[in-house]
Amino acid sequence: MIKYTCENNSHNIKLMQDAAVKEKIKLNNKNLNVENESINTNNETMREIMEQQLTQVKYIDLCSGIGGFRVALESINNIKSKCVLSADIKQDAIDTYNLNFNENNKIIDIYTLKNVDIEPFDLLCAGFPCQPFSLAGHKKGFSDKRGGMIFKIIDICKYHKPRFVVLENVYNLMTLENGNCIKEIKKLFEDIGYIVNFKKLNSRDFGCAQSRERVYIVCTIDNIFDFEDIKYKEKVCLNSVIDYTNNKTSIDPIFSEKILKIHKESPVFGCKIGDKRGGENNIHSWDLGFNGILNNDEKTLINEIMLNRRKKHWAINKKIVWMDGMPLTYDEIKTFHDHKNLKEMLDNLVIMKYLRLEKPKDLINGKREYKEDSLEGYNICKGKLSFPISKILDPNDISPTLTATDSHKLAVIINDNIIRNLSSSEMKKICEFPDTFKIPKHVNYGDLFGNMATPPVIRAILDILLG
Repeated sequence: MIKYTCENNSHNIKLMQDAAVKEKIKLNNKNLNVENESINTNNETMREIMEQQLTQVKYIDLCSGIGGFRVALESINNIKSKCVLSADIKQDAIDTYNLNFNENNKIIDIYTLKNVDIEPFDLLCAGFPCQPFSLAGHKKGFSDKRGGMIFKIIDICKYHKPRFVVLENVYNLMTLENGNCIKEIKKLFEDIGYIVNFKKLNSRDFGCAQSRERVYIVCTIDNIFDFEDIKYKEKVCLNSVIDYTNNKTSIDPIFSEKILKIHKESPVFGCKIGDKRGGENNIHSWDLGFNGILNNDEKTLINEIMLNRRKKHWAINKKIVWMDGMPLTYDEIKTFHDHKNLKEMLDNLVIMKYLRLEKPKDLINGKREYKEDSLEGYNICKGKLSFPISKILDPNDISPTLTATDSHKLAVIINDNIIRNLSSSEMKKICEFPDTFKIPKHVNYGDLFGNMATPPVIRAILDILLG
């Protein structure tokens, strides 16, 4: 009996001990679950905080064009950005921007923006108007209303104090007025508390098949941006961009035939088309027989007129402000080309519309006006924009800078028997916009890609600035 009772007691004690252990394990598991839940909650909170921090890059996209800055920002995986204002004054650019970013922006004159109405932001982006500073423009700088856009940008920055400012403009801004223009911009930003750096960069060094030199201005409040940290990419050629399956051309067939005939005798890749100076890589209208075939004497004469009409002593004789391309009288031409049939050749060149008779122009109140009391002279009829194409691109090279005035006149030769202008798709690739980027059918795409910031350059800057 005793033995049985002891065994029963031992058994009961063991059962009680096992139950206690199980309860303890259960309690520990419960505590562990609570701790895990706490850890998970903390992790979730941290994740939310990190995501909130990423979404803090709010920016405004001024002079937005088709969205080069925005494409760059949205391509950075570890940065969440929000555009709180897009503004441009060109309808085609707005239409393209809206199509790609699913928005409904209207034309906005930046001068009408009120600082108080702009949502607070961290980054200001602007490819502000370049015409006042460019070679293609009149280089009026700050005196031009569009050049004065920089003052509006600074006023917005003074009010909102964004942490970062990234600006893009033509590289001439660095040399205009002996460099005083860019120095003045730098000082204006420094006066409102920014650290300012600027540098000329070329899109060809960032994977674009285009030589596009621009000055980039980066302003920061609480850290120093160093352009030396920028990462460059290998050069790419147009061969990777040109669509050789596209045989559609709108170029006049007679003109095309003349170009291709010269091309078969000697490749014309890289040649410019226009009646101007340009050395061996320039094809003139008389080389093509555009208005009729010239003999060798006539070609020699018109080439000499083209070279001599820019010499400064003619401006002194005519009492006008010098310009590149002044009409020269018969007597003036005779001083450098004394030919027995000079008058007959000049008259024939006028009849064939290679030359025209006109009075010289003087500079009056900033504009060129004919000097009516001067003698008429002979001048070249056409310029580089008088032809269906301005340059034939070399597939083993890169494109020149796309401009609003003549990017639509850049041409490629397909299989040695078709010459056509660059397509919108090729221009997009030359500027390194993504394949998904859409171009509305109704817009002038040459103008669009002549007035945009190339995303890869902006991306390289932002990688450092926001990294």
